[in-house]
Amino acid sequence: MNSTAVLFAVFLLFAAVEGSPLYNKGRCRCIGSSADFIHLKRIEKFEVIPATPMCQQIEIVVTMKDTAEERCMNPKSKQAQNIINLLKKRSPQK
Repeated sequence: MNSTAVLFAVFLLFAAVEGSPLYNKGRCRCIGSSADFIHLKRIEKFEVIPATPMCQQIEIVVTMKDTAEERCMNPKSKQAQNIINLLKKRSPQK
């Protein structure tokens, strides 16, 4: 009887672990050095990820047109600040 209960508990544990998302949970996407400047014609997508309790820094992820590669940009760089300000002006205010 005890082995059946233990086996049941193990199956429940595996089901709980399998359903929990691990990617990008509790980690920063941008680790290490970031680019200060990327030519605007090469940028396909510009994504600003705000700071969270799991990652205390603002992250800027840029998707490149030619390679579809994601690169991190320094959020304190002048170019990044200019793009963020431009996006704020373009977005509808609520």
